[in-house]
Amino acid sequence: MLKLKKKDSFDRLFKSGKKFNSKSFSLIALNDKKKDNFFYAVIVSKKNIPLAVNRNKIKRLMRAAIKEVFSKFDSAVGLSLFIYNSKKTLSYSLIEEEIYFLLQKL
Repeated sequence: MLKLKKKDSFDRLFKSGKKFNSKSFSLIALNDKKKDNFFYAVIVSKKNIPLAVNRNKIKRLMRAAIKEVFSKFDSAVGLSLFIYNSKKTLSYSLIEEEIYFLLQKL
């Protein structure tokens, strides 16, 4: 599991990725057979969560939940972008549950 960083990867993801939604998250995913790893990124909008402290907390919780939930699945390859859409701060258990739900859709 590596962080998604390159601009061309983000462009490819937005252009040809599939979008999945849950209550508080959106997931844009793209299967990439060229890569041997799972690349992911986390986005929390300043518009929805104005305080940086809260945005960073949500990002930390999301990264931890992604790592924990991903370990339960077979090692998939590809690119994924997790977008937090809620205007409220969710607990870790709810975040983990929704990420599990989204990764099952893949």
